[in-house]
Amino acid sequence: MRDKKKCAYAIVLAVLALAGGIAAYFAVSNDVWFSVVMSQSMQHDNDRSMIGVIDTGDIVLVKDPAKSDIQGYVEGTQTGKFTFGDYGSVIIYNRGSDQNPVIHRAIVWLDYDPSTGKWSAPTLEGYQGIWSCSSGTDPYNITGTLAFSDITQSHKNVSIDLTRFNSSGFLTMGDNIANSTFDQNSSIVNHLIAIDDIKSVPFLEIPWIGTLKIYLKNDGNNLEHVPNSIPSLIMCLGTLFAILFTIDIFAIRRSKENLEEEMGTIYYE
Repeated sequence: MRDKKKCAYAIVLAVLALAGGIAAYFAVSNDVWFSVVMSQSMQHDNDRSMIGVIDTGDIVLVKDPAKSDIQGYVEGTQTGKFTFGDYGSVIIYNRGSDQNPVIHRAIVWLDYDPSTGKWSAPTLEGYQGIWSCSSGTDPYNITGTLAFSDITQSHKNVSIDLTRFNSSGFLTMGDNIANSTFDQNSSIVNHLIAIDDIKSVPFLEIPWIGTLKIYLKNDGNNLEHVPNSIPSLIMCLGTLFAILFTIDIFAIRRSKENLEEEMGTIYYE
C-alpha cells in the first residue's frame, strides 16, 4: 500500500514538473498557442501588474481568428463583450515583414467604398458614446476626420484623418493611457487592420510567467512598469510548493498511521 501511494505521489509531482516545463518552454518560445507580452501598452496601471489585464511579462493564450468572435470596442459597448478589462476584443496583428506583431484592442471596424471615397461603420449606429466626423454623425456617410471623446477605460479623446487610407479594417489602440492615439496615427502601423492581418486573438491571461522570456531576451529591461511581477511570481511558486509539501506531510502521516494499525492488528491476532 505504501509503495502504491509513493508511486501515485511521484506521478503527480512528475505531471506538475512536466506542466511547469511546458509553461517554461512556451515562455521562451514563439509558439502560436501562446504569446508573451513584451511592452506595457495594454496595462491599465503604469506601476503594477494586475490580474485580468494584459501586463508586461504576462503570457496570453490565443485562438485562431477564424474561430473567434472579434468585436471592436464600439460594438462591445452594445453587446456586452468585455475582455481584459475593457469592451471589445484584443487582437494580435501583423504589421508587415520583419516587424514584431502588435497586441492591441480593436476599436471600430470601418468599411471603405472606393467608388465614393467614403466610409461607413454600422456599429456606430447604436453607439452611446460621443463621436463625430467631418460630415456629421451619419455612420453610413463618414468622411474626413473621425473623432471620439472619452473612449475606453482610459477616457481618451482621439481622432484620425481617414483621407490617408483606402481599405477597410479595424482602427486599433493600446489600453494604456500613454497610447494616446490610434495605432494608425503613429509609427506602429500605416493602415487599418484587415481580418487577414490578424494573427491571433487572446482569450486568457497567465500573469507573470512571461517575465522569464523578458529576462532571457531583454535582461529584464521591460519590467520597470511591473515591479510587483517578480515578487508575485515567487509568491505563487512558493505557495504551490508549500501546498505540495503539506500534502506530502499529510500523506506520510496517514501512511504511518495505517502501518501502525496494520501492525497492531497483526500483533493482536
